[in-house]
Amino acid sequence: MIVIARLLGVPEGMAPDLLRWSNAMVMMYQAGRTPEDEARAVAATEEFVAFMRDYVRRRRSEPRDDLISALIAAEADGDKLTTDELITTCILLLNAGHEATVHTMGNGVKLALEMGVRPGTAPEAFVEEVLRLDPPLHLFTRWVYDEVNLFGHRFRRGDAVGLLLASAGRDADCYAQPDRFQPTRQGPPNLAFGAGLHFCVGAPLARLELGIAMSALFQACSGLRLVEAPRYAEIYHFHGLERLMVTR
Repeated sequence: MIVIARLLGVPEGMAPDLLRWSNAMVMMYQAGRTPEDEARAVAATEEFVAFMRDYVRRRRSEPRDDLISALIAAEADGDKLTTDELITTCILLLNAGHEATVHTMGNGVKLALEMGVRPGTAPEAFVEEVLRLDPPLHLFTRWVYDEVNLFGHRFRRGDAVGLLLASAGRDADCYAQPDRFQPTRQGPPNLAFGAGLHFCVGAPLARLELGIAMSALFQACSGLRLVEAPRYAEIYHFHGLERLMVTR
């Protein structure tokens, strides 16, 4: 959250608020959410939007070296982002930049401890294998733009499609022994960050954070081991751990 605060250009002291807002907002993705969960998500969104609206207003007149100022200055074909578009982008950065990275961190530590492997001198390859085998987003929804026939099914414009990103990472036609964790694996790029126009804008930052953090963790705690079975959270959209108890 401190990294995200620095990216946005807001004081690092805002990190607890950013965390609270993010945790509340992503509850909207949880299967079986309650009306209370939804009310907290709406309240968190309204608080974040109010904060960002004032912040964007100040950055329009006083630009600095931060992402918000860069987005304000960005222009494509003579068009600039509106304040609402800027805020929506920041909500995406907050939710995806925090939640997905946190879950991948937990998934990666779990795999390392279960398989008896470490990031070693190739943390980049280790991270890619974690993302392939156990990505933080197993399913993403997309909409069909053009009629097309695939896999014996006719998709029509407007159809909703569930893309199983996790299944793509286990495709035996692309990866040898796809269900096995191999931190030095060579193969096609994984689809954990999407592809094409939908490729995650935060992928370089996430990969950097994950490689540095997991290497630092296992260097500092070389004897890290599990003390009980990991427990996954029952959250529909994100795939991550609710509990990972370890000792060193």
